[in-house]
Parts: sequence; structure tokens; C-alpha cells
Amino acid sequence: MDSFDIADIVVEDVSTLTIRHPQTNAPTTWQMQIAGPGHPVTLALQNEVAREQLQEQRAIEQARANGRKYKAPETDPEEDRARSMNRVARRIVGWTDVSLNGQPFPYSAENAAAIMTDPKRGWIATQVLDFFGADAAFIKRSAKT
Repeated sequence: MDSFDIADIVVEDVSTLTIRHPQTNAPTTWQMQIAGPGHPVTLALQNEVAREQLQEQRAIEQARANGRKYKAPETDPEEDRARSMNRVARRIVGWTDVSLNGQPFPYSAENAAAIMTDPKRGWIATQVLDFFGADAAFIKRSAKT
């Protein structure tokens, strides 16, 4: 009996998401290259979030140690959403030719952030977020799988 070999499952550093039309669900010609779970961009983002959580945890512990009540900083929901979507945008590492309002809209980190933070383009953000959560999105197909 053959045993399962974990090495047969290879997680890609970058995978391609084909953007679908929001009404018809038909694939468009626009494809995004998305950083996978082991990509340096993704690891840097995870570290950034972890550092923020550790910093908040330290502030809570310091307040307790000093006999004070911890008061979380006030945050604006729009700022929180923008920060979150900017992080999502950083995992977009490229895309194919696409236009916006009839003008070329080439990939850049700034354009990725602009498209992901635009509330009118939420259908794009939804597809990118769904792609992150798809178990097989970053698994490389092999002869054995």
C-alpha cells in the first residue's frame, strides 16, 4: 500500500486569479497574479499584523501591571477598511492588461491599492478575498494529484 507523500503537494509562491464579470460570472481577460502563503510579501504582511497584535497585547499587559484599565485606541471604520484592503492589495503582485474608463490601467502597487479600496469595485475585492480562502488556489497540479 502506498503511503501519502506530503511532498506531492506543492504550494506555489504565485497563483493566477481570473477575474469574473460580476453579473454573468463569465471569465474576463483580466488575470491577477496573487502572492501565495509562502511568498515573501505574504510573510511580511503576516509579520506586520503579528507585530501590531503583540504591541497591543503589551499595552494591555502594561496597563494591568500599572493598575490601570486598558483603553483601546479609537479607530475609524473607513480607515480600518482602507488599511485592510491595502494589505490585500499588497498580495497582488501583477496583472494582465486592463483598462479603466477606456484608459490603460497597468499594474502597480498604487493601482492595486486604488482598485481594492474603491467601494464601487467591491466585486473585485470579493473575488480576491475568496481566492485567498480557496484551499486549492495555490496548490500546484502534479502528475500525482
